[in-house]
Amino acid sequence: MSAALLRYRILAFVTGVMLLLLAFVAMPMKYLAHQPGPVSVIGTAHGFLFMVYLVTALDLGIRLRWRWLKLGLVMLAGTIPFASFIAERRASEEVRARGRV
Repeated sequence: MSAALLRYRILAFVTGVMLLLLAFVAMPMKYLAHQPGPVSVIGTAHGFLFMVYLVTALDLGIRLRWRWLKLGLVMLAGTIPFASFIAERRASEEVRARGRV
């Protein structure tokens, strides 16, 4: 279980950081400074990492036997700024509370 949690935690952090960079650095640069380059690079990286995040969240959710609604909300957390950090913290607390780490 600890390996699945570690994978999920890493991807939640990286996906969250990439989304913040995309939303608060690259998008303003595109629309305010007319520089679309960062959006294409960071957006592509976030898109790829988000797909890997979905796989790791699914893996963790299956191992913890989460309900589909909870799993869906955790997966959606990678699309809302700061939400992946909150979801990661709650998932980590749940795993520790179950004594599986």
